[in-house]
Amino acid sequence: MTGPILIGPHMRAGACAAIATGPLTLDGAPWGTWLPGTLLHPGSWPEGTPRVLAFTGSLSGTPDQGDLRNWMPAGIQACRGALASAHARAAERSQRLVIVPHALHIISDLHSTLRLLREHPDLGVAIAPAALLTESMLDHAADHLARILGTLGPVADAIILHDLVRSVDEQGEPAVTACDWGRGVLDTKLVESLMPRGVLDAPLVESLVPGGIPTLILGA
Repeated sequence: MTGPILIGPHMRAGACAAIATGPLTLDGAPWGTWLPGTLLHPGSWPEGTPRVLAFTGSLSGTPDQGDLRNWMPAGIQACRGALASAHARAAERSQRLVIVPHALHIISDLHSTLRLLREHPDLGVAIAPAALLTESMLDHAADHLARILGTLGPVADAIILHDLVRSVDEQGEPAVTACDWGRGVLDTKLVESLMPRGVLDAPLVESLVPGGIPTLILGA
C-alpha cells in the first residue's frame, strides 16, 4: 500500500460501523462505489466505477444484527451464492469487487476473510479494523488490531478508520457503536503504528457529512 487518501463524501452513521453509500474518489478521480445494502440484500448495482465495495451482510436480514447462522454451513453457502452473483456482475463490467468484513456479518473476522481470499484470490478486501471488534474484544483490542492489520493490512485495497464507543443493544446487552475517529475507546496512536508502511505518509483527510461519521479512508 502506498498511502494515497480516499475521500468518501457519502459516509453515514449507523449501528453497523462504517456502512456507507455513494462514490469514493482518489485524488479527485473515481476510485470505487459502495454497493447499496449488502451482498445478501443488494440494491442497484453501481455502474461506471472501477471498484464496488460491499459488505457480505447477515442472515438476520439487517446489517445491524448478527445471526448465529452466519457462521454455520447455511451462512457460508448463502455467502458463496451471493458472492458468485456479485462477482459475475463485477466481471461483466470489468470492475473489481472489494469485500468489507464486519463482525456482525458472514465475513466477520480474520479467519473468514483469509478463507475468502484463498477461495477467491481475485477479490479485493477493504479493512475497517474497528468493524471487526465486538464489545467483548475491546479489553484486548490491541492484540486483535495487531493481528488484523498485521495480516490483512498489507494486502488490503483500502483501510477504513473509525472509532467505537461502548453502548447497549436493544436487548440491554453490552455492545459497541461507531463514532468519529479519535473520539472513542480505541488507541488511535496504536492503530497508526500498526499501519502498513507508507499508508500514513499522506495527511489524513476526513470524510465530513452532516450527521454522519467522519470516516478516514486510506487506499492503495
